[in-house]
Amino acid sequence: MPARLPLADLRSAMEQASRASATVSDHGAHVRVSVPAPADADAYEALLAVVEQAAAWGSSDATGEPHVWASVLRDGES
Repeated sequence: MPARLPLADLRSAMEQASRASATVSDHGAHVRVSVPAPADADAYEALLAVVEQAAAWGSSDATGEPHVWASVLRDGES
């Protein structure tokens, strides 16, 4: 299992990989960072390499725009 990223590092890495601003939301025991899914295949691959280092990750298009998200646990932010 890969090393877990702290929240600030996860946010920064997701923004760099996606070339977009991240949204951070509180979900009780964890904090979720989400970015719009990049259309560029290389950027999407780079983003997946980042989110695989989170406690959990996934994607959603519930807002009509595809987003990739990753979560870190609140205790220790990893």
